[in-house]
Amino acid sequence: GVNAAGGIGGRRISLVTLDDGGDASRAAENTRRLIETEGVVAMFGGVEGGPCVASLKEASDRGVPLIACMAGSPEMREPFNRYSFPVRAPHLEEFAKLLDVSKTYGYRRIAFLHADSDTGRKHLANVQRLAAARQLEVAPIVAKSGGTPESLAAAIIAARPDAVFNHGSYAIYSGAIREARSKGLRTQFMAVNSGAAQMAKQLGDEAKGLIFTQVVPFPWSVAIPLVKEYQQALARHAPPGTQPSFSGLEGYASAKVLVAGLRSAGGKGLTRDTLQRAMETLGSVDLGGMTVKYSPGAHPGSNFVDTVIVASDGRFAR
Repeated sequence: GVNAAGGIGGRRISLVTLDDGGDASRAAENTRRLIETEGVVAMFGGVEGGPCVASLKEASDRGVPLIACMAGSPEMREPFNRYSFPVRAPHLEEFAKLLDVSKTYGYRRIAFLHADSDTGRKHLANVQRLAAARQLEVAPIVAKSGGTPESLAAAIIAARPDAVFNHGSYAIYSGAIREARSKGLRTQFMAVNSGAAQMAKQLGDEAKGLIFTQVVPFPWSVAIPLVKEYQQALARHAPPGTQPSFSGLEGYASAKVLVAGLRSAGGKGLTRDTLQRAMETLGSVDLGGMTVKYSPGAHPGSNFVDTVIVASDGRFAR
């Protein structure tokens, strides 16, 4: 849409893409190539914590802004990095939302499944802190390398939780849920947004009743201006039959943030430095249903978190 209208300051946006396959080392290599060979003014997008953190290191070492990498990892915000401009809310906000849901339903003992990594342990510390403030008890479940769905399910069952939620591989979590269900566990399973659609598809009928956090508004709520605009863009530019999705809406919202930064920097004479300064002086940007914030000393992005539930037909419902 922006390019069709003449670009920004008379310059069209050119998007150069490389696939990292979810691998952090490939993400780092791709980032170096895009910066050093392709000469990009910014890195945009990217998915998952490992690749995003790896890309951020390479980009910031070279003075290039990384905008809207789709990861909730704490490293995207802590320690503060002047080149990191996350859009989606951090996992911390998702954990808080799931704990609030747990307390609302009267759940007291919450199992938290996390990766056996420094990031996973940071997440555990955050969950324990958030739970303590809500007078909830946390039972840590560690997804160790080489672990099986059977071993994770056994650990979850042994913890006797009222509810369970996760951080880490959705495929591992899906396997643990299926195995625990097969052994008769009827506790409430919840999950962060990462891999929500894939989890629901993998689990089939067993996905019914799962509660997920989402970091963008409901993509079918056309009463929300951002969603209406997104659906209109799909109708105009996407292949026929393309359906709305949470990830698609997140990509659209992220693109709006990038365009806001480019407009603020001005089309002519755009450099990595001018874009970095423009991004962090955007202040508060209303995208039409979610807000992002950036300032010279803080780049929090959005704190929007909502919850959805998997209905009996496998679709998400509010």
